[in-house]
Amino acid sequence: MKALPAAATSLATVYVDGLEVNTATGEITVRLYVSIYRDRTKPQQPFASCRSVDDYADYISLVDRRKLPPHNLHRLRDYVDYAHGEWRRTGIDCRITVPQLRVLEQLHGLVLYRNHVVMTQAELSKALHVAPANLMKRLQPLIDRDFIRVETSRSGNMRAGEIKILINPSLVYRSYDSEQEEALKAWYRPSKAFVQSGESVVLAA
Repeated sequence: MKALPAAATSLATVYVDGLEVNTATGEITVRLYVSIYRDRTKPQQPFASCRSVDDYADYISLVDRRKLPPHNLHRLRDYVDYAHGEWRRTGIDCRITVPQLRVLEQLHGLVLYRNHVVMTQAELSKALHVAPANLMKRLQPLIDRDFIRVETSRSGNMRAGEIKILINPSLVYRSYDSEQEEALKAWYRPSKAFVQSGESVVLAA
């Protein structure tokens, strides 16, 4: 018996309940199909689920930072000017001190996406030019002003020796304005526990 031409064979093939049936010959073949999702990258987990530097590396690997707006100090500079003007107008001192501004600028340079900084405490200490034993002392004035919120293994679920910092979105934010607005709402939403809004995490004040 002569073999059917390839074109004829392909046109005569139908699939029924996972079986391949050649209507010309009546031959039934069992095909093993591979799911289209087999080689797809796993979905991005919420930032709140990041409990280590490795978790954050997986999280940030799914972000195309080339498409993000320019990362500059405009937001921080604008807030500094606004705070100074508010103090002049109302007498309410909400100014950022020079040491606080210096630390915020250093943290700004460490932000890869949105307002997140996740790294080892040793690396952060080196970036801030401070001894590891004095790291929290350096960050405490910013925590007291609600400029940053910090999570470590002692205050949260981070892996020992690592630290997660969220910077107030009005000061530093590396993404689109619409996302910043949502992050600001989440930041100032009253809460006594972690609250997640989109990718933003609000720590208890």
